[in-house]
Amino acid sequence: MRYHYFLLDADETVFDFIASSKESLRYALAQFSLPYSDEIYSLFKKHNDAVWREYERGALTKAQLRVKRFECFFAEQGVIADAASVDKIYFDKLCTTGYLLDGADAFLSGLKERGEIYMITNGTTAAQEGRIGASGIGKYLDGVFISDELGVAKPHREFFDQVFSAVRKDKKRCVVIGDSLSSDILGANNAGVDSIWYNPKGQKEESFARPTFTAGGYEDILRIIDKS
Repeated sequence: MRYHYFLLDADETVFDFIASSKESLRYALAQFSLPYSDEIYSLFKKHNDAVWREYERGALTKAQLRVKRFECFFAEQGVIADAASVDKIYFDKLCTTGYLLDGADAFLSGLKERGEIYMITNGTTAAQEGRIGASGIGKYLDGVFISDELGVAKPHREFFDQVFSAVRKDKKRCVVIGDSLSSDILGANNAGVDSIWYNPKGQKEESFARPTFTAGGYEDILRIIDKS
């Protein structure tokens, strides 16, 4: 196998971020006697996704991101609530909800049999460390790289430069694995390293990012690695 070092994204690649986020939002809103429904979560997700894209571009700090998502979310509904206070409860709850996607544990076990796994994530340190601990996946990981600690986020080349400086592995034997074109795959392109786009929902490829391979599921990823 060519690939032996796996730079693996966290949220929606192995962590079920949607399940964690829904539970955390429901809990946070309840503390302020605010309603929750699937439609309300969809509205929150729209704003959360938007501010994360701003963060990836370097337009927001993580602290600004956390407050802005709730400010925009409440503003669209005409709700008066303290965004920072709601975010703190949401975030604290998120740190304890380490749910994995179906099949993720077996996938990580199979990946570990094939080489070394380094988690690369734009998530917040407390949230990612909390969920790694809650989910029990730390035993599979050879290292964890978090944008808050590196001072730069995916997809910027500087994020990957710091990862490679720390792990000191041959880039030709490394592959980025992740679900996000704008973060993981574009980041791999910027860093000059191969990538596997984890795309179980069959999303359309965009011109701004070029995955080396596309996988519809975990077994596809392992097959790609085995054939490399």
